[in-house]
Amino acid sequence: MTHDEVLAEAGAEVLYIPLPSGVRNAFMRRALEAGKHVYSEKPHSGTVAEFRQVLDLAAARGRQWMDGTMWYHSVRTRAMEEALAKLGPVRRVAASFTWGNGLVDQAWIDGGNGRTDPAREPFGMLGDSGHYPISAVAWAFAWELPVRAQALHCKRNKVGAVITCEAFLWFKDGGRAVIDTTCEGPHRSQFEVMCDRGVLKVDDLVGGQGRSGNFSAYEGPFVGSTRFVLGDHMGKDTVVEVEACDHENRLVQEFVESVRHTIMCAIFESCMREGAAVELTAEGAFRIGGETFPDLPTRNWWEAATPEQ
Repeated sequence: MTHDEVLAEAGAEVLYIPLPSGVRNAFMRRALEAGKHVYSEKPHSGTVAEFRQVLDLAAARGRQWMDGTMWYHSVRTRAMEEALAKLGPVRRVAASFTWGNGLVDQAWIDGGNGRTDPAREPFGMLGDSGHYPISAVAWAFAWELPVRAQALHCKRNKVGAVITCEAFLWFKDGGRAVIDTTCEGPHRSQFEVMCDRGVLKVDDLVGGQGRSGNFSAYEGPFVGSTRFVLGDHMGKDTVVEVEACDHENRLVQEFVESVRHTIMCAIFESCMREGAAVELTAEGAFRIGGETFPDLPTRNWWEAATPEQ
């Protein structure tokens, strides 16, 4: 079936949309206008305002929109939320998703894959893989927006896509977070949440079960996430075992609304401005170098930089 035929199919009430993020927002709007519920892959591109329009359209049409991030629907995540509530205020989060070293060649890195081709993924690796550490930070801070974001290190390939990014996020009351992602490093899929009374640690945020080298989660149903680590104020670690589950089945049962796309846009804007700090305001505006913007990114850099065919 063509895309138009799918949209016109009366028997299709819910659409799963795995299209490249560079074109997904437009198709999601068409699907919602056709009266379909939407289960969307991640990440999302476009500006913050553009993505808000998609969510507003879903609400206006009475349709359900679901995000495709699976890990926080798991049994383990529910157990971690209960544990985190006992550790006191979250003070610092460090989250990473890196991979690629020895797995991909230079042609892949320089735009030969959807993750490194800005026409298909405008945010590059920050969008594709940076989505996961950003989601871990947003989850740990209970979906609170940071007040400022800054890319401290950013590397782009020959066609301008972000292939490496390390960013710092500032939250109110002294909270802070650091995220990093790259397609030029060893496999690291982890996060650590530091609170007043201890830490919570995960070493298999996205596959790679427990640093075992088992990557079956990338090739089939994501079943696992059976352990996490709690550390006390003296540095003693305790491994907490939980029930394994199929993340995808859990996701389909739940709806989660988050703010991580706004965070990604702020980091991406900092990347494109050579590491300038981006301040996020309570009013939804953004301040950069004393100037205020209503939306981010401030321009669609890929379309502006690409000559007409």
